[in-house]
Amino acid sequence: MRRRQSGLSLVAVAVVMAALAALAMAALFSMRHERNLFAEGWRKVTGPAAPAVAAIAAPASSASPLRKCTIDGKTVVSNTECGQRGKVIAIHDSRGIEAPKAPPAPAEPQQGLREKMLERAMP
Repeated sequence: MRRRQSGLSLVAVAVVMAALAALAMAALFSMRHERNLFAEGWRKVTGPAAPAVAAIAAPASSASPLRKCTIDGKTVVSNTECGQRGKVIAIHDSRGIEAPKAPPAPAEPQQGLREKMLERAMP
């Protein structure tokens, strides 16, 4: 007598795994393009964010300075106090990679100098 298999069917497992793979692909896509597709989708579903959530998500303008510490022989960068051994790191804003500036136009040689050179070159 044959017993029927109990539990999830093979089709259900395939559908669940396909959905999981689609979510993983969306996560990788959003990481590559430096976007959070899940947060954007959630914002579209729920509408505008509450002010409390927006305040948490916004970066703090008066952030504590970064410190370089040595803990157990390893160099660590942190924004918390790390005792007497820590040094405050000065951070400077940069513009990233800028296009090179055009070189200055070369000065045209004087006509008199050019004529002198031609006279010397010709016998």
